[in-house]
Amino acid sequence: MVTFDAVTIEHTLARFLGTEIGDRSTTFDADVFRAGAPKDLSKVLELVADTFEKRIASLSFPVEGNGTAKAQVEGCVSRLRDLADRVKARRSPEREDYHWELFGALMMGIVGLLETIEALCSAKQ
Repeated sequence: MVTFDAVTIEHTLARFLGTEIGDRSTTFDADVFRAGAPKDLSKVLELVADTFEKRIASLSFPVEGNGTAKAQVEGCVSRLRDLADRVKARRSPEREDYHWELFGALMMGIVGLLETIEALCSAKQ
């Protein structure tokens, strides 16, 4: 039986946010995902959206406009904020929900891609 892996989600978000892995009582603490309180989960989504927006602001996109990579990433940030508002309005907790494990897996991929892109951009400067 596979168990819910809230710790990996927490560690991935710590890396994404540039904070120490293992800091307790953070907005994205593993216990937030275990408890599943909508208000707390919405704060995680807001924090991810804010950080994602800040990190992409320092990137140079080769093309801008509708349908480009930059537009898609900005659309993602906007959708995360909308989702945070919808999650905040929910009443039922989402304890140890597999959706959060999917979120964690996608964040792990995003962290790897962002770190690679940021390193490439730094090397060009």
